[in-house]
Amino acid sequence: MPFRFRAAAPSPSLAFLTMGFVLVSAIIGLVMAYVLINERGRVYEKARLTNAVETRMHGVQTAVAQSLHREWRNLLAVRDQLSFSRPQDLQLQLNALVGDGDVVSWAGFAQTDGIVLAASSGLLVGESVQARPWFKAGLTGTFAGDAHEALLLASKLPPHPEGAPLRFLDFATPVKSSDGSTIGVLGLHLNVDWAQRLLNELAEAMKVDIFVVGADGALVATSVSEKSATLDLPSFRMARSGASGSGVETWPDGHTYFTTTVAELAYADLPRFGWNMVARIDGDAAALPVRTMTRDLLLRLFGFALILLLLTLLFIVAFIRPFADLARNAVEIADGANVYPMESHRTRELAMIGAALAHLQSEAHPHESRDTGAHEDR
Repeated sequence: MPFRFRAAAPSPSLAFLTMGFVLVSAIIGLVMAYVLINERGRVYEKARLTNAVETRMHGVQTAVAQSLHREWRNLLAVRDQLSFSRPQDLQLQLNALVGDGDVVSWAGFAQTDGIVLAASSGLLVGESVQARPWFKAGLTGTFAGDAHEALLLASKLPPHPEGAPLRFLDFATPVKSSDGSTIGVLGLHLNVDWAQRLLNELAEAMKVDIFVVGADGALVATSVSEKSATLDLPSFRMARSGASGSGVETWPDGHTYFTTTVAELAYADLPRFGWNMVARIDGDAAALPVRTMTRDLLLRLFGFALILLLLTLLFIVAFIRPFADLARNAVEIADGANVYPMESHRTRELAMIGAALAHLQSEAHPHESRDTGAHEDR
């Protein structure tokens, strides 16, 4: 009876199984590679951004501290050269310290009773500054005072071009006699507008937004248009507590920013204002390199998948399809068809199966082999 191959149920071909196995393995491998590389890329990007923002922030701090220290050293130089023998000389020294008033708005010397003995442009001479924080602190040591609105000088200095109140930063140092006793306080008022311009220039150069948080937690100055006195954000809470840290935050404008907080920088002998600084960069801009890397990674993974698919197809054509041809050849032989056993030497298994089929066919039809041999003898 002729042999008829009948599968009990439809069975997938070896080529289909091979392609399926490669595709599933490729998908699993590509997904794992994407997740791993993308995750590592984000960790690296966060570390890089943290380092970049903190480095820029320290650069801003150093530049601000150097500028303030220059004015502080000028004040100390005047203190060391004060001449009380001629009041007009003291007046000239204080006028030189103020200059055009762009940086220093006022400088003056007050006696221990708080009465101003000499001052730039003669402002407040003869008046009492005994209640002012800079004078009281200056009697006992060097002092740096946070930004505040002008009180005694509000009506004596030119008004702010935009009508805003005049604001100052204070420096003060005690003046001592030859025997070491304190005879007065030398103080100056720095123009906050100068500090603001400096901050804006540094922010533009460093490509960051800068916020200066005072010792009382209020916003002293910022390089952006936001003028809120306080911001209830983790970075500002860290700044108010004197802590440092970095993270991603959503600000009141609805945008996400990468933010870092750094404590006040100690610089040489500069008295400390109690400032902490917050810097931010736009979260979308910060994430752009990661998105670019992710896109490039996806393109490369898809390219790899296509190459793998083409190689799999070539493998199926070269090594899997001959097995299908050999299977059909075996069925034909088993069915009694007078066909020559397929020979293929692409793989050892194909050659072995082909040789086995030829042997089985010769055993099943020995008379044909003998007839063939007798015919060949004749």
